[in-house]
Amino acid sequence: MTNDASKSTIRRRSAGLTFLEVIIAASILSIAAIAVLELLASSDSIGLTARRQALAAVEAERALEMCAEAIKDGEALPSAASLQTGMQGEALGGCTVSIAATNVTEEFTIPPAGPTGSPRAVPIRLRFLVATVEAPNGEVLVRLERAVPVENF
Repeated sequence: MTNDASKSTIRRRSAGLTFLEVIIAASILSIAAIAVLELLASSDSIGLTARRQALAAVEAERALEMCAEAIKDGEALPSAASLQTGMQGEALGGCTVSIAATNVTEEFTIPPAGPTGSPRAVPIRLRFLVATVEAPNGEVLVRLERAVPVENF
């Protein structure tokens, strides 16, 4: 009879979960859930950073286009205030865009047109523009470059 009683006790213990097993399983599930939530939060942060950089690139390209048009029209580069017009949105609030211009002359050699011709060196004058968008903390979000041909410096 003692043998039957011990078998019955063993069956009861193995049939259900103990409180300790439930606590351990809940802890493991909680740790997994926290890891998933942290992953979602970091992916959201990365998405916002990518959006901010994309908007900064659009604004830098707009500033480069304004400057290139001014150079082609023979005008002075736009003022810093006029370059800031698109920087008031929520993603770029407080950011600044700046343009640096450098004059460069490059000489290119044109090969001869025929067997008796000689190569010619042709100077090309360029204004090299660099647009930089910076966050309020000084971090460079985007830096774009463009070369614009000019008649005279």
